[in-house]
Amino acid sequence: ICQSNNRRPLIKDVYWKLSMIDFFTIEDRNGDGFITLEEIIANTAPLKEHCSASAEKMKALAEALTEFWTEAGIKPGKKVCKKKFLKGLSKMGEKELERESKGEPTLHSAVANALFDIIDENDNNQLSEKEIRNWMAAAGLNPEDAVQIIKDSGCKKKGYICREELISSEFCSFFRPDKCMIQLGIRVV
Repeated sequence: ICQSNNRRPLIKDVYWKLSMIDFFTIEDRNGDGFITLEEIIANTAPLKEHCSASAEKMKALAEALTEFWTEAGIKPGKKVCKKKFLKGLSKMGEKELERESKGEPTLHSAVANALFDIIDENDNNQLSEKEIRNWMAAAGLNPEDAVQIIKDSGCKKKGYICREELISSEFCSFFRPDKCMIQLGIRVV
């Protein structure tokens, strides 16, 4: 699909593979070597408390996650091992990159928009340092790193991250590891 631009398949990209293995490990909270759609959705529960998310916003995120992960081969009620997870996500990622190149909405952008709506507690379409701290706490990360996230995003002067910046950054981290590494100043060979 996207090979016409001389980019190697995601599954063969070492940065992407390592990143997605880490993602799999984080999502596999019970440590059984499998993940399920239900597990992925359940892992979003801390957002409700830390970001004061409404039931409606949590439902919208669950629906977007269901559509996204189902296309990646993680069907409701089915366990998926790491190998199948990587293969399915890589295949789906190629479709997402094709959609993006055509200017079409991606499934990932639907997830990122729903996530943004949850994180943006005051609905001003900007993520403040406080909102990013809450998001990081919900994800089990160090909330103190919120300052660095804003700095790394190039938004330090304005002090917030807008919707488009989050969506672009999240898409990049999932499907354009080479681009993300370059943006971080790391040479990609």
